[in-house]
Amino acid sequence: MRSQCTRRLVPFLLGWLSLCCGAQLQAGLPSPHLSGTTNTLIAWRNVTAKSTYGMSADWLSRYPPDQQEWIKAPRCAIAVIKYEYATIGGLGEPTNATAALFIPSGLDHVCQGPRPLVLYAHGTAIDRREDLSAVDSPSNPALRSARSIALIFAAQGYLVIAPNYAGYDRSTLPYAPYLNGAQQSRDMLDALNAGQQLLALLKGPSWPNSQLFVTGYSQGGYVAMATLRALDQQNRPATAGAGLSGPYALAAEADEIFLGHASLGATVYLSMVANSYAHMVHGNIDLSHLFNPRFSRSPTLFPEILPRAGFGSLVERKQIPMTALFQSPPTGFEHPDILGQDLMNSIEFDPVNYLVRSTFRAAYLSDVRQHPDGAAPPDGSRPDFARQVPHQADRPFNPMRQDLKKNDLRNYMPRMPLLMCGAQKDPEVFWDQGAATMQAMIRSQQTHTYRTIRFGTLNLDSADASSNWNSAGLDAQTNERMRLMGNRLRNDFIAHEYHNPLNSMMLLLKEEGYHNAIAPYCTIAAREFFSQF
Repeated sequence: MRSQCTRRLVPFLLGWLSLCCGAQLQAGLPSPHLSGTTNTLIAWRNVTAKSTYGMSADWLSRYPPDQQEWIKAPRCAIAVIKYEYATIGGLGEPTNATAALFIPSGLDHVCQGPRPLVLYAHGTAIDRREDLSAVDSPSNPALRSARSIALIFAAQGYLVIAPNYAGYDRSTLPYAPYLNGAQQSRDMLDALNAGQQLLALLKGPSWPNSQLFVTGYSQGGYVAMATLRALDQQNRPATAGAGLSGPYALAAEADEIFLGHASLGATVYLSMVANSYAHMVHGNIDLSHLFNPRFSRSPTLFPEILPRAGFGSLVERKQIPMTALFQSPPTGFEHPDILGQDLMNSIEFDPVNYLVRSTFRAAYLSDVRQHPDGAAPPDGSRPDFARQVPHQADRPFNPMRQDLKKNDLRNYMPRMPLLMCGAQKDPEVFWDQGAATMQAMIRSQQTHTYRTIRFGTLNLDSADASSNWNSAGLDAQTNERMRLMGNRLRNDFIAHEYHNPLNSMMLLLKEEGYHNAIAPYCTIAAREFFSQF
């Protein structure tokens, strides 16, 4: 039953939406030189001409009880507006993309007037129909993500801009510039500029104040970090940032995988990375040298409009292996893999149906041994950050390692307060080559910079509660508040059976998998972190 307050919200929201309902701002694609400026808005339309207050309460009920308590009951109605903006592709070519704008409204003081703005980057999407504005479309591959950011941020009074990225939805770009740090950060900022243009035009019940927060999960964690770096380079740092389960030390993560550390989902990730870097300015990858001829089409499979059965149908039609990257394990591999050696071998190796040419892998591993990465020891051991700074490989000669190094983010020293969140046992994005490497690099630079670096890392699956929160430079109140919250989030996360990575193999393509299970907890932590600033 809707409360009396909720009934009052509907006409309040519709009053201003009626000013723009069905309206369009039309223009030709801005000139390439204008992309990256404030003139990136092409067109827009509202996609929810009604209050989503009651709807968002229903969305909340679909979460487990502990997550409902963390997310909190919606305080605001939400209008969702879809807009199109100009950006560039991986080769610098002009293109377009779409984004979702979530606008809170209502009688609560947090739902109106000047509000903080969250720029959100989504995770890996293999279906081209990804659309974060389609919050009421059951066929939308991004439905769960869209509702999650609506609940966690917009329903609590944050304005949210969430790009779909070039290559998705209505974008004319025929590929996705996946984990291309320069392009994806430019894409995010073009979406931000267009969204700010749109907010100025709408003159709605809430508008941006001076606070800008940047966050994202998985691929989005990487994209958020690259965007924070780009903002720093433009001398307009965000208020705070949160990278969630992102592969920031991208070159080290790839080395770990080629060394034999199983990564669930790696057949998809590698296919998308390779196609992206084949469309990158000064890229070096030759796709014909990389893939087993049986799966030569795998780089072009994603993103695409997938059949109902999704990824599984591609595996069934033998267009891509489910998990087997390589033909056989490397000799002398000793990595204490979290999944167990026998299980790892069964999922990552196949004598016939493997993704990567054995000749390419041999050349890659030869380069790893000659030019080791400090965050991925070539003997398969785990990096010892207490004894060695995880620097990137020096002058790798393998073309793929060269491209990965160009997109590695570990040398970035943030100017704003930064949260990194993830889980130690994540079998898709490795903790050691993500947040742990970034933390080690930041700590190594603290004595060499004139400014205080403020950051915290939250490990939801640490061995004990005393080690799940690490920080430096944060004020005492923020540090203690995040430490206490981190302990509670950790306890709730590990209480669920899906924290076991063995289960995540069986649930690889389902929402209950380990990697996806981390997302709501880390996103909630990001909101709490942002509230401190």
